[in-house]
Amino acid sequence: MSSLPQKVAIIGGGPTGIGVARELIEGGITVDLYEAEADFGGVWNGDAPCGRAYESLHLISPKFNTQVPDFPMPEEYPAYPNHRQMLAYIRSYAKAFGVYERAHFNAAVKTLTPEGDGWRLKTTAGDDEVYPLVIVCNGLQRVPRYPEPPYPGKFDGEVMHVRDYKSAEQLKGKRVLVVGGGNSGCDIAVDAIRTAASVLHSTRRGYYYQPKFIDGKPTPQWMMELGNKFATKEETLAYIEEVFRLAGYDGADYGLPRPDYPLDGAHPVMNSLLLYHIGHGDITPKGDIAGFEGKTVRFQDGSAAEVDLVLYATGYSRDFPFLDRTLLEWKGDIPDLFLHSTPRNLDNILFMGFINAAGGLGDGLKTQGLFVLNYARALFGKTRGLQRFLAAKKSDTPDLGQTYFIDSYRHQWEADLWKLLNHMRRYRDMLADTAPAQQEEPAE
Repeated sequence: MSSLPQKVAIIGGGPTGIGVARELIEGGITVDLYEAEADFGGVWNGDAPCGRAYESLHLISPKFNTQVPDFPMPEEYPAYPNHRQMLAYIRSYAKAFGVYERAHFNAAVKTLTPEGDGWRLKTTAGDDEVYPLVIVCNGLQRVPRYPEPPYPGKFDGEVMHVRDYKSAEQLKGKRVLVVGGGNSGCDIAVDAIRTAASVLHSTRRGYYYQPKFIDGKPTPQWMMELGNKFATKEETLAYIEEVFRLAGYDGADYGLPRPDYPLDGAHPVMNSLLLYHIGHGDITPKGDIAGFEGKTVRFQDGSAAEVDLVLYATGYSRDFPFLDRTLLEWKGDIPDLFLHSTPRNLDNILFMGFINAAGGLGDGLKTQGLFVLNYARALFGKTRGLQRFLAAKKSDTPDLGQTYFIDSYRHQWEADLWKLLNHMRRYRDMLADTAPAQQEEPAE
């Protein structure tokens, strides 16, 4: 039996870290939360190095499914809150559930090393303690990722990653090329037209562009309210595509390539303005880049353009600077985590919030937090539920919809939200079995 106190360390004070802390605190578990910055917020903490918010940023998921069900956003918030409202909401959530009292701010984790049955955690603030369970919530958007392999040639202009984008003023008077077709790339291409001399937008494939509103409602709400109107999923998707087309949101109508995957086969691009500005000539769409020469960018279709600044919206790499990489099992560039959260080879550390899904924060935050609570209780109690779960994580292959999505780096951790939540609830219930663990029969 471990002699360590039954205490949990959480690394990261973004929405996931706060959400996990809330459920543990309410469940009677002692928590220490370590945050590198002076306050909570994670990517929404725009004034801090960890912040990824820029001046004009609004949520791409609506208020109704971003808010935690039992802690609604203020009534006066719009359907799609801006980043300042989101930050205020996150901090009010932390305050309401006592998370501030358990936080160590300005305490970046320097090292996390195995020691006995636990982990020794050391921070830049001088904290040094061993914990029997650590929850890593340091976020997905940390180390900028660039095209790999790099495009041929050398570009002589400015290069920026979306990580460092704060305002369209950074692009003022410049000929700008935005690279990347995800939500950040599309939003910033639109933002750039306010100040840039010209805006090109390079994407490698066709995308579905979803408006933020249909029939006077946030589009995700409109989709959910379709319910079982159609007999099959295929009929539902065909109807949604036709509505988008009639509303002016079919990229092919603007000369863009058609997607070669189903409407729900990639993370949705929620943008009401990109196609509008393409249609008005404010944004010039381009295909993939063939190479650079000075300030000349050559594209795969044989065209070329002169640009002053290339802004890469090409994602982020996983980064756990405090943890020896060899302690984890890896699948390509990402850790091999059961349910995108649980190492198969380690039983006293979880990674929460490392998931993409087409949905808001609220339901996922609550479900992840309650999963961690049951895991902590089972681990500390050495229960039969823990025993069953540890066996399951080594053998089970729950369907999270993974094989349905397009083959790209970011879609390695994309999941069907409802499948993921259902499986997390199922395993959470398994962990709730509080009977003592069964002793293994001795080998004869």
